[in-house]
Amino acid sequence: ERAKIIISEELEAPVEMLYDSFDTEPIAAASLGQVHRAVYNGRDVVVKVQREGLRELFDMDLGNLKLLAVLLDKLDPKTDGADRDWVGIYDESAKLLYDEIDYELESMNAKRFADNFTNVSWIKVPEVFAEMSSRRVLTLEYCPGVKVNDIEGIRDLGLDPSMLAQRSGESYLSQLLRYGYFHCDPHAGNIAVDAGCKGGRLIYYDFGMMAEIKPEVKRGLVELIFGVYDGSSREVCNALEKMGVLRPNVDRVSVEKIARFFLEAFREASSAPLVGPDGKAISDAERKEATKVKMNSRLSSIGTDLLSVSDDAPFKFPATFTFVFRAFTTLEGIGKALDASYDLTRIARPYLKELIDLKDGSATLSAIKAAQKRLGWRAEDIESVVKQPRRVSYVASTLRSMERGDLKLRVRVLESEQ
Repeated sequence: ERAKIIISEELEAPVEMLYDSFDTEPIAAASLGQVHRAVYNGRDVVVKVQREGLRELFDMDLGNLKLLAVLLDKLDPKTDGADRDWVGIYDESAKLLYDEIDYELESMNAKRFADNFTNVSWIKVPEVFAEMSSRRVLTLEYCPGVKVNDIEGIRDLGLDPSMLAQRSGESYLSQLLRYGYFHCDPHAGNIAVDAGCKGGRLIYYDFGMMAEIKPEVKRGLVELIFGVYDGSSREVCNALEKMGVLRPNVDRVSVEKIARFFLEAFREASSAPLVGPDGKAISDAERKEATKVKMNSRLSSIGTDLLSVSDDAPFKFPATFTFVFRAFTTLEGIGKALDASYDLTRIARPYLKELIDLKDGSATLSAIKAAQKRLGWRAEDIESVVKQPRRVSYVASTLRSMERGDLKLRVRVLESEQ
């Protein structure tokens, strides 16, 4: 009954006049609100009603967390080379939490997300009835489905779970790389499945927690992905710098060496066979163990570089990445439940062909640049040919200065700093 009172207060009319029918028993309930079935203008809908006193509760709890974030900024030793902005992470988290209790904003988020995937038949976003919504009440199209982690239910629909695992990965890659606007909370309660199209359709719910990455960060992220798959440590570091993750003017020699190490490990892991010599499938645990052994045996080769990097703290992660990493972790769990061999890196490789237009603005321009790189016809290649004699002369002049003692080198001994 309290839900009906809130709806009447927010929409300024009795519930009986607003809806054809309204079920007082909620079909779902959580800490922030509850959901009721209803009929509006002859259509089945759900009505999301927010609990009372949430803003006051957030004000109190988040005030305490702000003090903790300030303290962490001062005490975090940052020995892993990453300069975390705890206050920035707090600010981003607090913003998302307040956004989540603004249902008018959620309705706009749902509309924007739906517009991004309007031409994708296997993604469904419930229609929002804006005229029946407010800051604390949200009326949506009723879109029932099977939870994305309900394997038996999915099979009962005649669908292939592995196909849905792939689609969940592709959906998230599109959100991040193509639109720079993504769902921060893609857990099994917020994604369902139905047989609305061939292969199965993903139904997204709850658009209260959405985040956007800045255009330059999105472009850098695209370049990072391509750099990883091209195996270019320089391109990876350039992309990280563009994203604001790698500080400018750091020791790029050590950072690029570490990048080459991890790129090689990534190449080996992504090309590892799925089937062993005996014809049996290699389990995910066995592949991870084999990768771990190889990495441990090779880590000693970059030990001094890791020490140098950790001391300089060249990395600074944007606060939004907290939610990117969180979403990736959640999707990994969903993917593994749907398909034991799920691997987002394997899904991303063929998907990059669809994103080629994002690298340079068009697929044709990317193809031309790739050809120029192979043939040595890029502007920087031609410039190198023209300027090479002058550079050789400069190197020779520098060496003569060293011989005469006019030039001194300052060497940093990392071992003495341990």
